[in-house]
Amino acid sequence: MKILIDGIGHLSNFKEQIADLILSGYQNIMVFHAEGGIDSDPKYKQMCDRTLVATSKNNVNIFGGIFPGIFDNGVLMEKGSILVGIESDIHVITLENLNNRNLYNEIEQKLTPISDLLTMGEYKTLFVYGDGFGENNHHLINGLNHLVKKYPMNVIGGLTGRNAIKASHYTVFTPDKIIQNGSVLAFTKLESGIGVQHGWEPLMDSELEITKINDCFVEEINGVPALDHYMHIIASKNKEIDLNQAQLLKDPDTFFNQVAVKYPLGIIYQEEEKRYIDRTPIGVGADKSLQFSAQIPAGTKTTILHLKGNSLKKQCSNLTQAVKKAYKESQDSFPETISKKRVIIMDCFGRKKAVELMGKDYNDIEFKDIAEDQKNKIHSPIGPLTFGEISSMPGNYVELHNKTAVVGLIEDN
Repeated sequence: MKILIDGIGHLSNFKEQIADLILSGYQNIMVFHAEGGIDSDPKYKQMCDRTLVATSKNNVNIFGGIFPGIFDNGVLMEKGSILVGIESDIHVITLENLNNRNLYNEIEQKLTPISDLLTMGEYKTLFVYGDGFGENNHHLINGLNHLVKKYPMNVIGGLTGRNAIKASHYTVFTPDKIIQNGSVLAFTKLESGIGVQHGWEPLMDSELEITKINDCFVEEINGVPALDHYMHIIASKNKEIDLNQAQLLKDPDTFFNQVAVKYPLGIIYQEEEKRYIDRTPIGVGADKSLQFSAQIPAGTKTTILHLKGNSLKKQCSNLTQAVKKAYKESQDSFPETISKKRVIIMDCFGRKKAVELMGKDYNDIEFKDIAEDQKNKIHSPIGPLTFGEISSMPGNYVELHNKTAVVGLIEDN
């Protein structure tokens, strides 16, 4: 891989870096772009589209997204871009209509040119990027699950988005344009190992049930308006939130940063060991519903989570330990015969917010140990802050997470 870093984020720099990689012979380019560099440029979509159309005519595959932040060697950047030139053969497909209930059939059709190679197991790792505020991301996850059942492979990716807007926007890079409410899938022959951990635990012993939904909005929990029940439980455990409920619910940013970030829902996916998929509310509906980045089906058993530890120091330590454990999982599952590898992490924007709420430096808490381990490898770890993390899970299926570190150890060709 050839990695190019730009700390400014202007689209002119972005275009120059793409040209540099193409001149170096790279036909496949993964992009992590921080939103800070485009805030003052209302025409960024048109400029991106012109660049992407021109490169696609030369059979260059560009894929990735715009995120609230990116990191290089474990150091956060709130503007700029990371471009990853990949030598390995890559097949990229674009999904522009996630409302399509036959999405898997569309995926299969677009995979026809490589179907024989997929059957032979030639494609090892799939990168996926989707719109964090788009509709029907659950259709995307369902489609991916059908896919990996038929063609086993590792999956790693994240949901894009702009914190300044907190709504579906043009943030997904595809080979010929930048899109919203869609997804880009890049099938690679790179080997990988994946680790997944979050560091959160149940706030209470009892389980909750999602009893009514409307697409990505949970309308009722235990038969009660979702927001009312959610806030009632949290307020019973947190006196400060109890005293300031009205103020915390006045502003979407305040609710997200002061409540949702601290208290995500935990979807129970292993009854025996009580393991949880973290899902953070990203908004509140007018009908006292809770909005999520993907549908949580009615009947789902959940709980409310909070950070492990009875002190800020312990909570920060548990976040650090979770990332280290995910890194160890990725190492354990990576093929021993391959020596060249690089760390690429999908880390949740909500984890950064949680660290900042504790008055700590995100760079010191999240990736310091991995960056130290990778100190002899320039530009490792790299990755984006996401509004949802996509990963393979034990048992050969794909899951969407929030507030979770998905650590990928990727073959460095």
